[in-house]
Amino acid sequence: MKTFWLSVVLALFIPMVISCVSTKKFDALAYEKRQLEKEKMEMQQVIAANNQLIADLEEKAARLSATESELSKTKSQLEGLQSAHADMQKQYDELMQQSRSILNTTSEEKAVLAEELSTKQSELDQKEKELRLMEMRLNSQQENLATLQEDVRIRERKLLELTRSLHEKDSVMQAIRAKVNDALRGFSASDLTISERNGKVYVSLSQNLLFAKGSNVIDQAGRDAIRKLAGVLKSHPDIRINVEGHTDTDGSEARNWDLSVTRATAVVKELSGAGLDGYQITASGRSFFDPKVQNDTEANKSINRRTEIILSPDLDALYELINS
Repeated sequence: MKTFWLSVVLALFIPMVISCVSTKKFDALAYEKRQLEKEKMEMQQVIAANNQLIADLEEKAARLSATESELSKTKSQLEGLQSAHADMQKQYDELMQQSRSILNTTSEEKAVLAEELSTKQSELDQKEKELRLMEMRLNSQQENLATLQEDVRIRERKLLELTRSLHEKDSVMQAIRAKVNDALRGFSASDLTISERNGKVYVSLSQNLLFAKGSNVIDQAGRDAIRKLAGVLKSHPDIRINVEGHTDTDGSEARNWDLSVTRATAVVKELSGAGLDGYQITASGRSFFDPKVQNDTEANKSINRRTEIILSPDLDALYELINS
């Protein structure tokens, strides 16, 4: 009878455990998805600016093609006018010759000839005026074409510079990650991890490495790790450094805000004391609002109690290039 009731209990309990585990995995995956989407949005800003520059360049190229077509049509019209002008000049010369040969004809013939000559002169004057206007129009279109060509060349150079700058900054961040890996090789993976996402290098230090529980005073081992990292970053003054403090959900929200901020500030002071320029460092506290995993077990809470040092390239020059 005991065996029967034990089987019934197990049959009810096991599905509940499996469901709980599956829910935790789903929550963890959903959290990771939100993190990836957040990081994706940061890089899409630079990509969107790059795409806008490409769209502008394509628009200028289309306008350049239209102007070149109009210029070709204008040149053809000018050539027609020049040919007509030459024919008119020839006819005028012939009439002048005829007028000289019949000076002794009757006054009536002279009057007719004079009228024809005056008409031809008026036509010739009109053609010359049209020719001058066409030449002015051609010169204006040539100036517009030169302006468009120069604009296209500037856009092409700017796009090339932007692409080259992005590649250079990516190479620099990869080199920095390699140097940081070498400098912090002696620390365990549970205390210190290094990763690269969307062009940024993330150095995550656990609470166990840096602080005693509830404290914002850095332990000696954590101080050694920070100073080794500072030694690598001294040669890269153009790198932006954001120090983020994170806590678990134990304690009040106000207490966790204070703790995350003071821990981040303590790490910043240590970096500054090791020789880094304060202008390139930012301290921020996230309390328990940006966990890596759910705060539902002591093991997960230990993962969330961390300080992250985020290294990113200075993109101010790129934004200035895009907006110039």
